[in-house]
Amino acid sequence: MVQTHIPQTGGTALRQLVNANYEHDEVVHTERLGVGPAAVLGSVDPASALVRAWREYYGSLPAAERSRLRCVCGHQAPFVIDAVTDRPVRAFTMLRDPVDRVISSYFFMLQHADRLPPSNPAVRVLAAMRQRGWGLGDVYRELGGAGDYRSKLRELDEPARAQLLAFFNGQIRHLLLPAVTPDDVPPDADGEVLRDCRDKAFAMLSKRYVVGTQDRFSQSVRLFADSFGWRRVFEPRVNVGRLRGRREAEIDQETLSLIRRYNRADAELHAHYSERLRALPPVGRLTDLRARGRRSASRMRAWLELGTARPGRGRAGERAARGGAV
Repeated sequence: MVQTHIPQTGGTALRQLVNANYEHDEVVHTERLGVGPAAVLGSVDPASALVRAWREYYGSLPAAERSRLRCVCGHQAPFVIDAVTDRPVRAFTMLRDPVDRVISSYFFMLQHADRLPPSNPAVRVLAAMRQRGWGLGDVYRELGGAGDYRSKLRELDEPARAQLLAFFNGQIRHLLLPAVTPDDVPPDADGEVLRDCRDKAFAMLSKRYVVGTQDRFSQSVRLFADSFGWRRVFEPRVNVGRLRGRREAEIDQETLSLIRRYNRADAELHAHYSERLRALPPVGRLTDLRARGRRSASRMRAWLELGTARPGRGRAGERAARGGAV
């Protein structure tokens, strides 16, 4: 089973459900292994390099360890799907309203880029934007519909261009990796290539994926639980950010219109799957353990977020193990 974590779609919260329903040695989180960065370093074809790297990693696992593996989670999950050849692979993912996702991605980059190493694509993208004096709206005005957009991004390699082009129907771009590289899809509002990618994404999700949406997170959890036989079912508590509302208010109407225009394909995908979730019942919320003391809260965070510990014994631990009321 593979969880494709599209950035800024609630995948981190969903990981809590994964960690609650599988043992520590049954789950692999792609970003913790360091397979990707080493594979693409100096590569002229990062997508193929990542597929090869994950195929080599999966093939290198001892037979007993490979047989116990039940779920792979992370941003690089689409590359893992093609790397597993000895068993069927089921996949699941979350989609998000593209306007919300773009705004969240932009402010996440502003908040964290200064703390990341210079090799991180987000750092290079932000540096390029600052050098040009670009805000979010300028990304669409300068690159949207540009026939030769690469000439405006000469100093950016493919991973950095991918980070920037993710503002243009980034969810479809991510889902179609590695078959479709970022430069295969121009930053257009419409066009034959984009329509073809939208159709491919719909077909792939229909054939291979169980799909939830962030705006119907609780119903999505219900769908995943029913699909995969999860017994610990709850709606995780997530930190949406104290400044979220204020930051979103900083986006002017023209920029909002540009985001909508250049993310129509993502919007169609999200609307389709969000509507399908409407009739499902929600699940219960996870019991807030903060009132039970720092120790219980700390152990619960380690269990759900890191997957490195199980709840303690006693009533609090038993309640946590059940994942709250369903």
